[in-house]
Amino acid sequence: MEQYLDTASTVTKALFGPESGIPWWAWIAVIVAVFWKVAVKEPKSAREAANERDNVMLGALFSDDKKGKKKK
Repeated sequence: MEQYLDTASTVTKALFGPESGIPWWAWIAVIVAVFWKVAVKEPKSAREAANERDNVMLGALFSDDKKGKKKK
């Protein structure tokens, strides 16, 4: 078990330590790339935008809003 921990420690030091061949800013680029989908909202496709527009229009046409009708 200790051999596994030593190996993991060596690999971690090689990747993140001061003697690493990978600069610190490269790790930030990796983190941004991994979380890009979470951080930035993906634009809607034309079909999704049209469906949303149609749903809003149908909701406005068939709503039970009685603002324009007289009360009895």
